[in-house]
Amino acid sequence: MKQIRQIKEKSVWDEAVLAENSPFAQSWDWGEILVAEGKNVQRLVLEDGGKILLLAQLVLMNLPFGWKYAFCPKGPVGQNISDETLYVLKNYLQNQGVIFLRLEPNENNSKYLKKTKEVNPRATLILDLKKTEDELLSAMHAKTRYNIRLAQKKNLQIKIEKNLNIFLELMEKTGSRDNFRLHETKHYEAILNSNFCRQITIYSEQVAVVTGIFIGFGETFTYVFGASDHEYRQLMAPYLLQWSAIQIGKNEGYEYYDFFGVAPKINKDGEYEFDIDHQYAGVSRFKHGFGGEYHEAPGTFDLILHNTKYNLYSWLRKLRRLV
Repeated sequence: MKQIRQIKEKSVWDEAVLAENSPFAQSWDWGEILVAEGKNVQRLVLEDGGKILLLAQLVLMNLPFGWKYAFCPKGPVGQNISDETLYVLKNYLQNQGVIFLRLEPNENNSKYLKKTKEVNPRATLILDLKKTEDELLSAMHAKTRYNIRLAQKKNLQIKIEKNLNIFLELMEKTGSRDNFRLHETKHYEAILNSNFCRQITIYSEQVAVVTGIFIGFGETFTYVFGASDHEYRQLMAPYLLQWSAIQIGKNEGYEYYDFFGVAPKINKDGEYEFDIDHQYAGVSRFKHGFGGEYHEAPGTFDLILHNTKYNLYSWLRKLRRLV
C-alpha cells in the first residue's frame, strides 16, 4: 500500500536523497536555509511496502483567501514519478488545503502536469571534475583560457570568507547592470549564515571586485550566485573566480561542477546554441566558455489540485502583472 510520511531526521533524509543523486535544492541543509527565512518546509517520502518511490522537499506558501500552494525545487526525486505516485501526493496535499503543487522534476512522465514559467533554470552546463586540470583547461574555449591566465597576472587576492555586505553591494551593482530582481536580503543572509555554503571573493588592492556563493552536495559542487563590479572588468576576475571554484571543488573530491543555469538550446542536436535575447544569454556565453556538458530538465510544472481556485489564482496573477 502506498503511503506518505514526513521525515524529520537529517541523516535519514540526506541518505535517501543522495541515493537518488539529488541536487542540493532537495538537501536537508537547503531546507533549513528556507526554514531560517521563515518558510514552512516539509520533507515527504512516498513508499510502497517500505520501498521508496519518490522524495519531495516542499515549501508551503500562503496565498490570498487562506489558500496555499506547495513548491518542490528541483524535485521530486526518485525512480517512480508517474501519474500514480503524483495522484497519492495530490491527495495528501489536498487534505492540507493546497490548491496546486509547483514542481521541477528531472523527467516528466505525467499527462497531468501543466507547464508554467520557470522558477529555477531548466538548463545547465556541467564540468567533469574527474579530469585533470590540464584536461579541463584544454577543453575550454581559447578566449576563456586566455582570460584566466590574464587574471592570474593581475596580482588579485582570492579569499574564502563570508561577507554579506560585500555580497549585497556587488549583487546590487550586478542586478542594476543586468536588469534582474534580487531576492530579499534575508534569503542571502540565511544562505551565508549556513555552513552549507561558502563564499569566494576576489580582491584587487583590498577592493572586492567579484564574489560568488557555492554549495557542495553529494558528488556536485554548484555555482549558485555570482556578482561583480563592472568598473574592474578589465581584470577578468570573474574568470579567475570560476577557475578557483573549479579547483576547490576538484581538490575536495567532488566529481562534477554545476554552473546551475544557462539559456536552453534552440536546437536539440548539434552544438550548443541559444536565443541571443534570452535573459541568460550573456551569462550563458560566459559559462559555455569553460567547456561544460549541456544538460536540460523538462522545466517547471503545476500539478493542479483544485481547478476553480487555481484558475482564479492564475487570473489574479495576470491582472496584477497588467496593473
